[in-house]
Amino acid sequence: MLLLLVRHGQSMGNVEGRIQGDNDPLTDFGRSQAQAVAEAMKQRGDVTNLYASPLDRAMETAAIIGAAVGQKPVPITGLAEINAGRAAGLLWADWRDQNPELAERMANRTVDDGWEGGETGNQFGYRVLAAYDEIVTRHVGTDDVVVAVGHGGSLAWIAAKAHGDPLDVWPMARAGFENCSISQLLVDDKGHGEPGAWNQDGHLAGLVER
Repeated sequence: MLLLLVRHGQSMGNVEGRIQGDNDPLTDFGRSQAQAVAEAMKQRGDVTNLYASPLDRAMETAAIIGAAVGQKPVPITGLAEINAGRAAGLLWADWRDQNPELAERMANRTVDDGWEGGETGNQFGYRVLAAYDEIVTRHVGTDDVVVAVGHGGSLAWIAAKAHGDPLDVWPMARAGFENCSISQLLVDDKGHGEPGAWNQDGHLAGLVER
């Protein structure tokens, strides 16, 4: 199977600098990005399945892709971004001002640390990788081309596993997914994912944010 990882389009929270929660819609530019990645998937002509995080920004992106490739997005809860608990929806700057000690700890956090009322790194990573394993189990040993729309944080855990990184630390170095970029994982018959072309964004060339 071929797994195509896509980060959602630009959201309002991205632009405003917010700690994102569940209800964060795409901007108009984010929808343009989603249309561009949808056209790239349509041009491939081989997408067989489409999964997405259930959060608004990912499902909206996936719905646009789905309309182009004739697939209805299937929500996978495990692909969602980390649950930021009581901080969700706050501006990053305001949260840091209100919680200086916690902000300092989170800047140097271990996977045992997490958001108040939300998830720790261990909890986040465990559920994301369980979702990845679920998708692989459904399609391993086939020629399916599977699109999974997620978030910078959730896709980073998948990237860390695919690249053989240690999974007992936050995968910060793997979190640099551009909005609506495409990253390829070729999964063999044993379920091992081999990274291919990564963080591709050529299909977004020419888009201008207004």
